[in-house]
Amino acid sequence: MMTANLLTGSFILVAGIALLIFLFVKLIPKAKRDTDTTALLTVFVVVAVFLVGMGGWVSLMGLGHFSGAMGCWL
Repeated sequence: MMTANLLTGSFILVAGIALLIFLFVKLIPKAKRDTDTTALLTVFVVVAVFLVGMGGWVSLMGLGHFSGAMGCWL
């Protein structure tokens, strides 16, 4: 049985990976290269990377190995 943190972290991680795949496969190759589009794509990539990082962090907290030592940080 998966803990709540592990399940939530996995969903966040999958959402970030799916967003990165969508950006690099569909959106970035077809985008025009003007200033506004480049800035918006950069923001989307940064959000996707943060989603992957946050999902990995929450998943690690759900495993229980780190929850004792770092549980007070959350």
